[in-house]
Amino acid sequence: MNKIIKNGILAFLVILVSTLSVSAQIKPGKKKTTTTPTEQPAEQPNNSENTDSKPSSSNTEKTDSKPSASYKKKTTAKKTDQYFDESGGFKHRLWYGGSFNLNFDGDGQTYSAFTIGLTPMIGYKIIGGLSAGPRLGFNYTKLKIQDNANQTIAVNLTDYTLGAFTRYKVFKNFFTHLEGDFNSYQIPGSADQPGVLIKDVNGKPFTYREKKLSYYAGVGYNSGGLFGYEITALYNFTATKFQNPIDLRIGFTYNF
Repeated sequence: MNKIIKNGILAFLVILVSTLSVSAQIKPGKKKTTTTPTEQPAEQPNNSENTDSKPSSSNTEKTDSKPSASYKKKTTAKKTDQYFDESGGFKHRLWYGGSFNLNFDGDGQTYSAFTIGLTPMIGYKIIGGLSAGPRLGFNYTKLKIQDNANQTIAVNLTDYTLGAFTRYKVFKNFFTHLEGDFNSYQIPGSADQPGVLIKDVNGKPFTYREKKLSYYAGVGYNSGGLFGYEITALYNFTATKFQNPIDLRIGFTYNF
């Protein structure tokens, strides 16, 4: 009886040990099967996050680069338009102009004259196409006169002009022009004998200054743009019978 019990206990222990060994071998397999499904879904969201993040970064870079280029173009266009913006304050309402004077005159026998001058002006855009401003002028003349002894005498003459003008743009490139000037002319001779060659004891000719007010009215054409050229034809209402009443001017403007 005791022998049967011992054999039964021994058989039970053998079965228990074999069961534990089999269960120990089966448990690692279960862990592998359970962990691999959990690890794969965990890796997939990471991959999806990476794929989502890459296009988002590239899209943001592309969208950021395009506005930068267009923004530069817009700012450049704005800077150009500011020159023509009359609502930008005092500075943007100013425009500048001027003309050069280059003239040769003479009869080929008794006298000859060479004149060079500069006439700058500044305009202020008041409202719409109406503008006004000051005008300055300076002329230098080299005059050569032949006296009664057939000797040629050179005389240097300077003229000054201080005036004001008003302009109105009738169309895009055409305008009307009104002007009043105070002129100071240096003339050979004397007030009693203007234009007559009179020399002092040293042989130097006398000169005197004649002051005069002049009034002009006329029309003009301007090419437009930031830098432009213009042609103006004015009538001098105070011209004497020895003067040409038509004053033709060619000049340049900036921001007109």
